[in-house]
Parts: sequence; C-alpha cells; structure tokens
Amino acid sequence: MRVRSLVSRCTLILLAAAAAIWPAGPAAAASLPLERCYGLETPQHEDERDWFAPGNVHTTWPSPVGMVDRDVFRVSALGKVRIDHWGTQKSIAGELPLAGSGWPAPDAPRYALIAKVTSGSMLVLSTGLFYGSGRWFPVGADSGCMLYYNAGAPSRLVFSFNDPNLGDNGGGASVWVRQWWGEF
Repeated sequence: MRVRSLVSRCTLILLAAAAAIWPAGPAAAASLPLERCYGLETPQHEDERDWFAPGNVHTTWPSPVGMVDRDVFRVSALGKVRIDHWGTQKSIAGELPLAGSGWPAPDAPRYALIAKVTSGSMLVLSTGLFYGSGRWFPVGADSGCMLYYNAGAPSRLVFSFNDPNLGDNGGGASVWVRQWWGEF
C-alpha cells in the first residue's frame, strides 16, 4: 500500500514538472480544426443565416466555399417533420428505437435529420463511425463535430430525413452549418 502511494506521488510530481518545462509546440500557436470545433471557436465559414431543408426531399447544402479533405463540420437544426398525411409530427432529433433495415440510415434515430456526402467519407465523432460516399449519417438537432475525408472528386453535403417514405412528409428543419477548414 505504501509503495503504491509513493509511486502515485512521484508520478504526479514528474507530470507536473514535465508540464511546467515542456516547450509549447505548434499546437499552442494554431489549434487543429477538430480542436476549434470542440472549443466552439469561430469557424472559417458558417452559414450567414439558417436555411430550410424540407421534409419531403433531399436538399443540398448551399455552400459557397465547398468541402476539402480534413474540414470539420458541425450542423445545428431546429424544426419538426410531418411524417404522414394525417399530420403526425416528429422532432428532427429523431426518436428511438434506431431505425433498422429498410430505412435510409438504419443506425440512426427514426425521422431524424440525416446527411450524406457525395464523395469521400465523413467521420461522425458522436458515433465513432465512418460513413462513405452516399451513405446517410445522423445529424439530428446537433451533429457534434464531424471530420470529412476526401482524396478525390469535389463533394456536396446533402440533407434529408430518416424516413423510408418521404412522399407523405411535410415540415422540415432550419439548418445552420459551421465549417472549420483543414490545415495543409
């Protein structure tokens, strides 16, 4: 017991000393895009105002700056989607249980706002999963930070709702996208 306590104290002292004398690296001067997203620092690009994603169609993000490898995105949205002709409304955050097979995004909440990239892949950090080109991923009311990878063709970010039948939908979401540019 005494040995463990002594080792813990020594470790703590060594860590404190290392932190005090360790030189500040390049990260101190300019943080990475993912760190800036997590810190909610000012993005290099953000929508001037929110825009509407209707509940019954796929909507392409009207980005004037495009998407580049290692850009980080965070999407915020508000709204309700009508899921049938009788007026049933659902939150764009979605509902549990997860959708399952036959839905556009089987591993996302039912009726949630979802998105896909048309080229490359998106790492959704809230799920820890990569979603390749054309594969829908969860966004909901707040996507959290998402890291984009692309070594090829230009890409677009497309939004929809996790509903196997968009034809009877209405309503939608007011969407706002923030983008932190990747470093080269």
